[in-house]
Formats: sequence, C-alpha cells, structure tokens
Amino acid sequence: MIAFRALFLLLRGKKDVPEGGTAVGYSGESTTVLVALLVASLVEIVAVEFLVPWATVRWILLVLSVYGVLWLLGHIASLITRPHVVSSETLLLRNGTGLAVSFPLAAVRAVRTERKGNHERQVAVVGEVLNIAAGDTTTVFVEFDPPQEFDGRTVHGVRFHADDPRAAARLVRTSAPAPEPPRPPSSAR
Repeated sequence: MIAFRALFLLLRGKKDVPEGGTAVGYSGESTTVLVALLVASLVEIVAVEFLVPWATVRWILLVLSVYGVLWLLGHIASLITRPHVVSSETLLLRNGTGLAVSFPLAAVRAVRTERKGNHERQVAVVGEVLNIAAGDTTTVFVEFDPPQEFDGRTVHGVRFHADDPRAAARLVRTSAPAPEPPRPPSSAR
C-alpha cells in the first residue's frame, strides 16, 4: 500500500514530509541501479512475447512481469517520495517502504559525515549502532546520549545514507537542541 501511495505522490510531484519538517534525500545511489533493472524488466516483457510460443504461458508471464514492474516502480517512488525528515523535535529515518524510525533530536550528542560501505543488510544493528544503508553505503553518523531503543535493542548511534551528507549533518546539528552544560558539583557544608 505504501508503494502505491508513493507512486501517487510521485505523479503529483509531492513528498511525504510532515509539516515543519525538512526532507533529506537518500535515493541517489539506489535509483540508478533500480531504473536500469526497470528497463531490463521492460525489455524482458517484449522478449517473452517473441520467444515463448504458448499463449497461456505468455499471458501468465505477462501478468507476473507487469506486477513486478509495478512493484519496482512503487519501490523507486518510495525512495524518492519518502525521504528522511528532520523536524524541530525528531529525526525520522526511512528506507523506502520497509522502514520508518524516529529518534528525538534531544538525544543527539554528535553528528558527523562518515562514508562506510559494504553493509551486509540495508537495515541492521551492528554492535550498538543501527545501520540504515542505501545500496550498501551510509554517509552520516549520529551519536545518541542517552542511548535509544530500536526493535528491542539499545543503540548508541545510527548510520544512514544521505545524498548530501554535509548538508544532512549540518541540518541535524543545527536542529538538535544544545546539550545542557555540566553542572558544577555541589559543595556540602
């Protein structure tokens, strides 16, 4: 359902960004590969029409191929229309149709650009860090204090991909409230 909503938003030229939030795109690296896959799928539909001699099999393959193309279009649309969002209080991180997780900006202690590749899965907790990769790459690291909860696990930070990591890090940094200065120890008399 999210994919069809994303297609509708894409056709209208809109993005799923809550009021007062600022979008942080992450679709750049993934979209190129997915568009190439989409073109290959369309070529496959035409090839099946010429290569498969049985009408019933051609119809079955056509239905499956059209479903696959629609699913792929919905996934591409969700990457474009469902960006990460930084609002006045939260950091909302997404990964297409599969993930939407929100962290309070008050918990952000440090933000830096940090390109890391070769993530085995697009969404995974490794050690005490949540990785939300696009393709297999993350470009921004956010450290939490206090640690946050994700899927029943405690995470001390999150890595995510942003098309413009410097701008994303700056946006998170400037949107997060300033940490409270340490209190001087009270003297007992």
